[in-house]
Amino acid sequence: MQEIKPYEHRVQYYETDQMGVVHHSNYIRWFEEARTYILEKAGFGYNKMEECGVISPVLTVNAEYKTMTHYADTVLIHVKVISYNGIRLQLGYTIEDKETHEVRCTGETGHCFLNKEGRPLSLKRSFPEIHRVFEELMENEI
Repeated sequence: MQEIKPYEHRVQYYETDQMGVVHHSNYIRWFEEARTYILEKAGFGYNKMEECGVISPVLTVNAEYKTMTHYADTVLIHVKVISYNGIRLQLGYTIEDKETHEVRCTGETGHCFLNKEGRPLSLKRSFPEIHRVFEELMENEI
């Protein structure tokens, strides 16, 4: 697998409050942006998974806010696979300021894999090519 760089996001005005501070809900959106980016760079984005009939809903999400992010800041979002067993996936995120490397937020999301009918499925058994992508991601911290 090619080296995947952290996802980069420049804070937009609409993501902030009147004081120019990022609203807490946007960090969760950034987790999704980074997750989508990582999967696409790894070769199996959501669109490819869904074409194969695989759906991956978010089961849990948590975030711990460390320091404030402001309008026009650029952040790097690092993603790592915490655990993966073919049926469930746990991802960790660290959002840091691009210039100072100060950590702004950390968090995790939990996912499962379902077929089009909404039934749980094992990627290892049903989709070994997708399973290999997650195994490779588990070996690399981005």
